[in-house]
This record gives sequence, C-alpha cells and structure tokens, in this order.
Amino acid sequence: MKDPGAYRQFPKQAGGSCTGAASPAALWRVVTAIGGENRYYYLNPLWELRERLDTLVGGPGGRRGRPARETLRAGDVIDSWRVLAVEEERRLALLFGMRAPGTGVLEFRIAPLPARGARLAVTAYWAPRGLPGLLYWHAMDPAHRVLFQGLTREICRRAEGEAGEAARTA
Repeated sequence: MKDPGAYRQFPKQAGGSCTGAASPAALWRVVTAIGGENRYYYLNPLWELRERLDTLVGGPGGRRGRPARETLRAGDVIDSWRVLAVEEERRLALLFGMRAPGTGVLEFRIAPLPARGARLAVTAYWAPRGLPGLLYWHAMDPAHRVLFQGLTREICRRAEGEAGEAARTA
C-alpha cells in the first residue's frame, strides 16, 4: 500500500486504517472534502485546539478555507495544509503548515479490495528538527493513536452512508 521510499526523510509515523464496503470513489469524495466548513470529521475540538495554539504563536492555524471547486490540485490550500499530491481515488498528501519544530505530511491512501469495498489508510509522517521536534512528536503521539484510527472509521462510515443514500434515492 505504501511506497517505502516516498517519505524516507520522515522517520516518525502514526496512522490508522479502516476497511469498509464503500467504493474508492465514495471514500475519495469524503477524503477530498476535508477541511474548511467540513472540518476534520473526528475529534474536531483537538484539531481546533492545535489551530488556536498555532494562532497564538503567529502561525496560520486560524485560517479556514478550501478551494471552491470539488477537485483538488497540488498547491491548493486547505486550512493550514498545502496539497502536495493528488492521485484520483488513490492518494491525497497534505503538507502540515502550522508552526512546529519539524515538517509533517498527512497522507490518505485508498486501495480497492478484490471482492467489494476499499481500505482507507491515513498516515502522519514527521521529520523532527532537533530535540524540540522529537519532544513535540512524542507529546502528540497519544492523540495521534486515537485521532487517526477514529478519523479513518468516520470517513469510512460517511462514505458508506453516502453510498447507501445514493442507492435509496436511485
């Protein structure tokens, strides 16, 4: 599922995954709608706390918004994230834009399953800058463990609900 060389320079990782009945297209629609008024689907108060802390230190954490169009492109800005890569119905990578002692990427990967449905994986990659960056990563680790597993489950749930709704109205 992951390209082992894609984020080799990011030694720290945390993530979650979910397998469900939703199609890759349904998952993609939910994943690419993240941010802006939609927020982050799971534990939004934690995301908002991090944004407020970033704003206090002069970062862009208080910025909310996303492109008006549905289709994302590399270079687009979603809140304080910059879109690094878009592979339709397969991969979305976002560069962390808040102030922090390191560089981060949040990657969403979708893989179709042989029988039906798909697997969604979300991985945060972190390249710490010195000891402060390592301390930051370790301080965030407990939240990441809960956040990314819940995030993937919620995205799968919403995508399955969207597919069910479409079937009922057809």
